[in-house]
Amino acid sequence: MSILKLPKKVPNTPGVYIFRRGKIAIYVGKAENLKNRLASYFRKNAGTKVESLRAEATRLEWVELSSDIEALIKESELIKKYRPKYNVLMRDDKNYFYVGLTRDEFPRIFITHQPFRIENWKLKIENSSYVGPFTSGSALYQTLKILRRIFPYCTCKELHKRPCLNAQIGRCPGFCCYSTPIVNPFKPRSWFKWQNEYRRNIRNITAILSGRKKTLLYELKRAMREAAKHEEFERAAELRKQIEGIENIFSHRAFLDPILAKHRRGHDWQKIERTIRTIFGTAKRVSRVEGYDISNISGTAATGSMVVFVDGIPSKNGYRKFKIKTVHQISDVDMHREVLNRRFQHPEWGIPDLLLIDGGKPQVNAALQALQMRNAKGILLAGLAKREEELFLPGRRDSIRLDSLPPHTMHFFQHVRDESHRFAKRYHHKLREISYREK
Repeated sequence: MSILKLPKKVPNTPGVYIFRRGKIAIYVGKAENLKNRLASYFRKNAGTKVESLRAEATRLEWVELSSDIEALIKESELIKKYRPKYNVLMRDDKNYFYVGLTRDEFPRIFITHQPFRIENWKLKIENSSYVGPFTSGSALYQTLKILRRIFPYCTCKELHKRPCLNAQIGRCPGFCCYSTPIVNPFKPRSWFKWQNEYRRNIRNITAILSGRKKTLLYELKRAMREAAKHEEFERAAELRKQIEGIENIFSHRAFLDPILAKHRRGHDWQKIERTIRTIFGTAKRVSRVEGYDISNISGTAATGSMVVFVDGIPSKNGYRKFKIKTVHQISDVDMHREVLNRRFQHPEWGIPDLLLIDGGKPQVNAALQALQMRNAKGILLAGLAKREEELFLPGRRDSIRLDSLPPHTMHFFQHVRDESHRFAKRYHHKLREISYREK
């Protein structure tokens, strides 16, 4: 018996879905919102291929997942496992994407179609392995961009004598793209250490894209415990950072889009606002939230960012960037104070209901001083420290762990923090690139 209508109680979450004929999977897909995506299959005039799929399918099942990235990877895993016939009929095989990994001394990563037919690719990579298939190229590019923050790898097209910009901002290990040859035929021990570290990053990325996240996390946690046991604390801290990075990207439901989709904007923001008002003990309405972050390397080309969210949605017309002018030492606290002093010279930008500062108690105290200097009263203030994901409020001794808050509120705070960080970094990179070219 074919499926005639959309089943009840389909969730509004990311996930994957499977149309089956009996026990046989005939189509696998992914969705940012399962309910919306599956509803499209049961509309009138959905198309002959969809109608054919619906007529043949006898069962529809889905798996809820925590994020879009997890849905992208799970879909790839299931397509590879089942080889569903409608995935071929409804999407020409040329349109699938694959992640290619070269077998160079320092492997490179690239995205391609039809990997086994590459002949005249401009980089002439012939000896490569592949992970896939994936259905969305844009989602795949974003996923690799995020993974590269946790496991840096090289994208330089040519060798060079000076450190590349990506190495300076932690996106490239740096040692992999120098043009200076190693003259000693017996390569130094550090070279092999670097090479092993680089290849470990590539293996970890491959494991995540292949759906082996749980196994990888288990191995990283075990390695972290071993490093701590042998008092290799720097190594243990680096592993902990990688573990938190993986857990963070898989816990964000909407890493590709704003955290609040427009179709459920009002309902979700009401819940978030109620939680925020409870946290601060205020009856005042919270609508405009501003997020602030500082970006610099060794105090150079320091920048500040201001991002604006109105009723939970980014308002990019209100974004502002600041080039730090008065602080010449490495001090996020003083830089935050400068940015906020300059921000409140512009009441025409609007008055925020809540300021979310990147950092802990020192940054919050600096922001509080800036507010008092400008006589800005009635504005709520909090600091969000990345390391332990804690929220700090003025005058409150104990911090609030983000994971103790309702998921919608936790994700909202993280989204404001991540967006302010992204905006500050982008301006910082631009300034460094200008400086780099002028040398």
